Amino acid sequence: DHIEQNHINMNIADIDIDLYPKNTDVIVKVNGMEIPINNLPYQHPTAKIQIRPKGEGISVYAPSHGINEVYFDRNSWKVKVVDWMKGQTCGLCGHADGEVRQEYRTPSGRMTKNAVSYAHSWVLPAESCRDTTECRMKLESVQLERQVNVHGRESRCHSVEPVLRCLPGCFPVRTTAVTVGFHCIPADSALSLHNIYDSSADLRETAEAHLACGCTAQCA
Repeated sequence: DHIEQNHINMNIADIDIDLYPKNTDVIVKVNGMEIPINNLPYQHPTAKIQIRPKGEGISVYAPSHGINEVYFDRNSWKVKVVDWMKGQTCGLCGHADGEVRQEYRTPSGRMTKNAVSYAHSWVLPAESCRDTTECRMKLESVQLERQVNVHGRESRCHSVEPVLRCLPGCFPVRTTAVTVGFHCIPADSALSLHNIYDSSADLRETAEAHLACGCTAQCA
């Protein structure tokens, strides 16, 4: 029970467009209605939106709405905005303004040091492990699996950047190592995680991030 799916949903001018793989094809739906591949290219009757096959996938074009191209295939996706949208975007794609020093700013406002941790920070946490349409993951501070010596004292450390972990009742079926900052306190001291993401990073270490999860039938 750990089928992974790539699925893009776009809402352009109140028009819903879904792209997702099924068997060897890419399925296209507009406002819930499937558009057969042999009916492409598709031009929306009221909005300046066109959908065309491209290579192994499908591309959506809506330049008057700020989208130069959204490309999707079974293994990848790519978003290109038009020039006049530079500096007006947000989220995973950043501001699209060519500035690179603040490229990896997370939803909390913290700057990460690497692309993997940055991408994970924008994953929407799941509400329930029973909902198969969600990723069944949440973002949380994790404890470094070993104690370290900081300023001459044995210390335990928690990450100041959120790490993807499976929901309770679920288990990881695919993981990756991600480098994040950790805040450390003496091992015999109490640590509140309430403001952990506002804490300074004392060191950077790798942590295990979960990329896909399976869940038991009895998951909470």
